[in-house]
Amino acid sequence: MILYARPARAVGEDEWQVSARLGGGNANGYPIQPWGLAGALDVEYGFHEAFAARASVGVVSRPVKAVKNGPPAGTLQARTALVGATYTFDVIRLVPYMEFGIGLLAWDGPGAPRTSLGTELGLGADYLLTTRWACGASAQYIFAPADLFSNVTEFGQRPLAFSLTLRLSRIF
Repeated sequence: MILYARPARAVGEDEWQVSARLGGGNANGYPIQPWGLAGALDVEYGFHEAFAARASVGVVSRPVKAVKNGPPAGTLQARTALVGATYTFDVIRLVPYMEFGIGLLAWDGPGAPRTSLGTELGLGADYLLTTRWACGASAQYIFAPADLFSNVTEFGQRPLAFSLTLRLSRIF
């Protein structure tokens, strides 16, 4: 049996890409800190060879220990609804990318702050299995910029969210 393999490449101009991400998350990415679950759904539209507009909804959760005279133990969740852009470095089948998003960041759980403007910075790489399917891994850092800049030495007063996820994508 002979299979015809067309060249694989990243999402291109006038193409759509839908991705599901699943993995773990915590406050800062340190391996010794408690981890929870993380997941997201991303939709991207290629408006240039290397750039895509993106929309993403996701959640990052992590366990929180009880603090004396503070909030009780439980699970703190960061829920996001973001819009932004992705820049890809198309290298045949391996496609590294950077992403940026801005939107709503809503916290839920013990001692959770109010909903605020959130920002996501991400790095990842996809391996193109075919011309239409890709799998990869990504890292996202989610924070509230106004809070971060108001207290730089303490990285702000609100919690931060960091996630490491595996990603499966379909290009249309």
